[in-house]
Formats: sequence, structure tokens, C-alpha cells
Amino acid sequence: MILPAVIAAGALTLAACGGSSDGGSTTAAPTEPGGGGVAECTTEVLERATEEAAAAAGLTLENTNEYDCVDGWAIVFGITKENDIEQTTAFVFEAEGQFWVPVSTGDICDGNVEGVPTAIKDQACALR
Repeated sequence: MILPAVIAAGALTLAACGGSSDGGSTTAAPTEPGGGGVAECTTEVLERATEEAAAAAGLTLENTNEYDCVDGWAIVFGITKENDIEQTTAFVFEAEGQFWVPVSTGDICDGNVEGVPTAIKDQACALR
């Protein structure tokens, strides 16, 4: 089982970021049986999960730029602020039933998490 650790991986300056939220509205299959429902891959749902993950990490989420969902995993790039310093932060989530559970990008990039789709892992680790 993956511990729901919050991620705040790598940083790029605000000027280096760009893009916008993916307008697609899809769902991700639950990764654990009996989870009850399916995690929705929508801007609203992922922004809420990202706000919670940022707050748990002691960061202020200024906005989200883009997101991607692949095979029960999601990555969200947001502009976060800590001590008046803004940075781009990657937040990775795994679907567990209807919920998105944060997963440490450090653990993902260090090879400690199995089953992460290559597309998600490559994006998460690009900021390191």
C-alpha cells in the first residue's frame, strides 16, 4: 500500500511555467477493489485534491496550470507559494475508489512506487 505522502517536487520559476488545465473530463478506474465509485478526472475534483495536498505540505496553492490522468493516476502542476517564493509544483495522485490520494514524487522518482504510468512518472520527475 502506498502511504499518502504529500508531494512538493522540484521547482521552476513562475516565468518558466505555462499551459492551462486539460479540458478533458474522464474517469480513472479504482486501484483497489471495493473502493466505492470512480475517481473523477475533472478540473474541479483535481483542484480540490491539490489544494488539500498543498495545505498539508505547508504550501499555498496560487493556481493550477494543467493536469493529466492516465490509468488511475493523475498529475497536477500548480503554482505554489512558500515564504513569498512562487514555484511550479507537481502533485501526483493515485485513484483509490472515488478518491485521489497524494503520492510522493520523491518516492516515485526514486523507484519506490510501482505501477506509475510512464507518462505520469516522466512528468513528475522532470522537475527534479
